Amino acid sequence: MSFAYGSDVQVDTGRLGLTVDEAVKQGLAKNPQVAGGLAGVNASLATYHSLGVPVPISIGATRVNGTSTAPTLTGNNSDTIVDVAGTLDTSGQRRYQAAGAQATYQSTRYQFLETLLTLEQQIRDAYWSLAAAEAQANIADVSLKEAQRILSLTVTQEKAGASPHGDVVRSSIDVANAKQTLLSAQNAQKTALVAFNTLLALPPLTPSRLSVSLSEDSAPVPTIPLPSVKELDEIAKKNRPLLKSADEQAKSANFAVRQAEAARLPDLSVMYQRSVEQQVDALSLSVSIPLFDFGGIGQSVKAAREQRKQAEAQRLQTQQQVAQQVAQAYADVQVAVESASSYKAEILIPSMTLLEMAKLGYQQGATGILPIIDAESTIRNARVGYINSLLAIYKAQDELLTAVGKLPVEPRSQTK
Repeated sequence: MSFAYGSDVQVDTGRLGLTVDEAVKQGLAKNPQVAGGLAGVNASLATYHSLGVPVPISIGATRVNGTSTAPTLTGNNSDTIVDVAGTLDTSGQRRYQAAGAQATYQSTRYQFLETLLTLEQQIRDAYWSLAAAEAQANIADVSLKEAQRILSLTVTQEKAGASPHGDVVRSSIDVANAKQTLLSAQNAQKTALVAFNTLLALPPLTPSRLSVSLSEDSAPVPTIPLPSVKELDEIAKKNRPLLKSADEQAKSANFAVRQAEAARLPDLSVMYQRSVEQQVDALSLSVSIPLFDFGGIGQSVKAAREQRKQAEAQRLQTQQQVAQQVAQAYADVQVAVESASSYKAEILIPSMTLLEMAKLGYQQGATGILPIIDAESTIRNARVGYINSLLAIYKAQDELLTAVGKLPVEPRSQTK
């Protein structure tokens, strides 16, 4: 039976747009990387099946003609001989080879699952990056319209004699800067779209409607109540395919040692022969054992043992690597949530207040246009920074998902 992964998954984005989970399903169903990895798993499985069956029994036929009677069973000058031959795996070499192939298959299968896990993280990251790019493009567009509105206001004020020409020049420069920012944001959005569509095996510039929007100032900061690092480590040990693949590689290396050692033991060969012409039978049993191998088998065993040591070292290294990834992801989530919360409270909300104060002062004639332009620039940067802080949370969450092999808890939004 071949190992298979879901295919032909139909994603219905519906009226609300494409969710991140739907994007993952579509990407895992259509990405060529999945098909290539699956082919490797099935090839490894077929290799195991080819070694897991008994040694083939061969049948042959021989026609003898000549003056010599040695080749025949009956001693006649001519004979037709049918023989059936096979070898019994009394040394265990083939058995250990099959066991090693099974471990290799399991290792390949877990590597494939690790590939799916990594691909899922890439799709999720690309999804949130596209959402952030769309939000930043929206902010740039709104900022441009606001800058144009202020320019129009300064022109009107200048004509009325209530505003100097310098305010008009300064406001026009702000409009030009806002246009450049919008162009950069739109280009970043296209770049994010291409990266996202590539992972979903879609044409690069295929429009994609996401179900989320990060452009609202009132967007809450998602919080992720996490277990302890120790509990996350235990989850990773049970679920992370990379660890299981390393364990199977160590098993395969151990079976390779036993196979090499079994080369010192004999295999039993059996041959049955029958003369078709005279109905004479013969049964031969042969056992061969290496007497002088001149160090060949010994060196093979040594090489296999060293490879086993290497596999064990790699297994320990993988365990340390996964533990480091879990700890790093745990810290990244904590820092990202704390940073976004403080950013909104200490930068975004005060920037909105500053803009309102600047507008009020200008309307009352207490200040010029420069405070408004400065406040507009401040709120624009604050909004972009807040989106980036939200993006950091979602990417840290994806990092944690990959590190432990699954998402330990469902994130929830902070309402305050």
